[in-house]
Amino acid sequence: MNRLCTVILVSYNSQADLAQCLPSIMANPMATQIIVVDNHSQDDTVQWLRTHFPQVEIYENESNLGYGAACNRGMEHATGEYWCIANPDTVWEPDVLPRLVETAEQFTDVLINPAILQPNGLINAYGNTMHVTGITTCAGIGDVWSASDQRYRFPLLTSGAVIFAHRSIWQRLDGFDPEYFLYLEDTNLSLRAALQNIPVVCDTRARVIHHYDLKMCPEKFYWLERNRLLTLLLILEQETLRRLRLSLLITEAATCFFALMHGPRFWVARLRSYAWLLSHKRDWQAKRRVIQATRQVSDTVLLEQMTLELPLGQLMGNLRLAQFWNHWLTKIYQRAVPEGVHVCE
Repeated sequence: MNRLCTVILVSYNSQADLAQCLPSIMANPMATQIIVVDNHSQDDTVQWLRTHFPQVEIYENESNLGYGAACNRGMEHATGEYWCIANPDTVWEPDVLPRLVETAEQFTDVLINPAILQPNGLINAYGNTMHVTGITTCAGIGDVWSASDQRYRFPLLTSGAVIFAHRSIWQRLDGFDPEYFLYLEDTNLSLRAALQNIPVVCDTRARVIHHYDLKMCPEKFYWLERNRLLTLLLILEQETLRRLRLSLLITEAATCFFALMHGPRFWVARLRSYAWLLSHKRDWQAKRRVIQATRQVSDTVLLEQMTLELPLGQLMGNLRLAQFWNHWLTKIYQRAVPEGVHVCE
């Protein structure tokens, strides 16, 4: 199983994260090429890398291109048989790449996640799942990782913290959509893959620690909401959007209420997301036509893997209150989804 693997990292003022991440990747003997694409860092990351990690290939961007576009630039220089995109705030166990290669050889034409764990050992993500209205959440978050877990899980979406696939899959999908400056580029990638009958597999034996804190600010809210709506408009068929219109309106009302409760800057971010979609309508409609032309499966296959439960537990500090609201909101979505539309509950 002597395969060549390219690992691509994007840095933006990420010197402290890379100091932990790079040695853990280098402990994986199959990481034969490591690429760091720097998004115009201001913390001397590039010079520090040249001094401390001269074996790493570094490509500098003259401005911050965003995560997906920077990953795509790294792919232009990738020479491995397998390409792995990873966040710099991850720390890898030494057997991650051999396990992921083994998984890739068992399941052809797939996107692969390792088990992504929190520093306390709890699960951060076994891949991602998606609400029927586009809100994405981590699968298995907060559960206890166990060696007795089923080795392979099959989530709808891949988690962008670490994505591994044969180079032919990355090339077939043409990498990430660079329009997704931040957030949900992994959701878009996964759904475009699903339309082409390329599933996601999570190998729970390959473990990566993700040093990540869930935080929300107006700018993040803007990108999450803009990209959530953009993804629905690009991926779903017109008839599906029509049939889900009541569910979509409920979520719009909920996100607008969230913005109002968090102050004027969040409300401005909410309005900006609508404004961008309207002003770029011709662009995303053209892109939609290209994506729909690749379709090999119907929306029914996607919807059956989506959920009606919102990830309130990840957004609210009060778990009991989150469970209360989820109970009633899920019932509302159950009534809003029309007969004949089957969604995982």
